[in-house]
Amino acid sequence: MTDRNIRLHVPDGDEKPDEPTTSLVRDTRAVSNPRKELVREQLIDIAAELFDTKGYNQTGINEIAKAIGLGRSAVYHYFRNKEEILAALVESEALTPSHQLQELQHLPGLTAAERLRRAIIDGIVRRLSAGSRFILLSRLEAQIPDDLMPLYNRSRRHIYDFYVEVINEGIQSGEFRTIDAKIAAFAVIGMANWTSRWYSPQGAMQPAEIGAIIADFAVQSLLCRHESTSVPVATIKGAIDELQAQIDRLKQTLP
Repeated sequence: MTDRNIRLHVPDGDEKPDEPTTSLVRDTRAVSNPRKELVREQLIDIAAELFDTKGYNQTGINEIAKAIGLGRSAVYHYFRNKEEILAALVESEALTPSHQLQELQHLPGLTAAERLRRAIIDGIVRRLSAGSRFILLSRLEAQIPDDLMPLYNRSRRHIYDFYVEVINEGIQSGEFRTIDAKIAAFAVIGMANWTSRWYSPQGAMQPAEIGAIIADFAVQSLLCRHESTSVPVATIKGAIDELQAQIDRLKQTLP
C-alpha cells in the first residue's frame, strides 16, 4: 500500500434486519433510468454534506436544491422531503451491507476464512467507493429521526452478528485459533471501517487491492497456528546412523 492512498486528517438487541417497511425507505428505491439514478445519488451526497456541516434540522430542501443547481420543484422528482434523503443514506450505508452479508452467510461451499475474507473485501470496496457517506452517516447518528433509528441499529447489529458467527464457525472447525469471537469481531470491523478515514482515491491502489491486504491481515491474525514439528539435527543424524546400522546388519544376512 502506498502513502498516496493515505489521507490524514454495537447497539443492543438481537433483532435481525427486516425488509424496510417504512414508506420513506420504499419510496427512495423508485428510480426510472440511469440519469435519474445519477442525480439521485448526487442529491444524497450533497444533502449528507449539508446535514453534517449545518445540521439536519437546519438544512432545508431549498438549500439542497441550490447546492446541486436544481430548482426546488426538480428535487421533488427524486425525493418528497429531506426525510426521504436521509432514509436513502441510511439504506445505502447500513441496510444494504447487512443484506449482502445475509446472502454471503448462506452461500454453500465456503470455509469460514473464505467467507470472512470475502465479507471484508466486499465491505471495504463498497465503503471506499461511496465517497464520504460512511463517515458522514456515523457523524449523523445523533440526528437520525426516531422512526429510522431502529432500522439503522438492527442493520448495524446484524453486521456485528455476522462477524461473530463466522469467527465462531472458524473456531469450531479448527480453522481459527480459540479466541473471544466478540472482541475479534469488533477488531475486524474496526480495521475495515477505519479505511474510510485515511483512504484517498488519488492513491495508486484500488479499493479491491486495499481490501485484499486488510482481509489478509484479519484472516492471518485468526488462523490456527500449529506447533512446529521441526526435529533437532542431532536427533535426525542419530536416526540416520541407526537406520544405516540396521541396513548393514541386514546385508550381512544375505547369501
